[in-house]
Amino acid sequence: MLSVAESVYEGTWSSGPPPQELEDYELMREMKWSFADLQATPPYVRRFCWDLMIARRNAEAAGAEKAQRGKKG
Repeated sequence: MLSVAESVYEGTWSSGPPPQELEDYELMREMKWSFADLQATPPYVRRFCWDLMIARRNAEAAGAEKAQRGKKG
């Protein structure tokens, strides 16, 4: 699992969506959920929390990249 996580975090993962265990870990970390909280959360809520988290992270990364380009030129 560690090598899979490293591949996802490095941006070299090319085998589709990340494994469910990694999604679960990231959701628990982001939402400050315990494992019991995660298990008690309906799958559709977990899915939209995941989708919103990824959308926010992508927007933050794009904003940081845009700001960095603005500093260079």
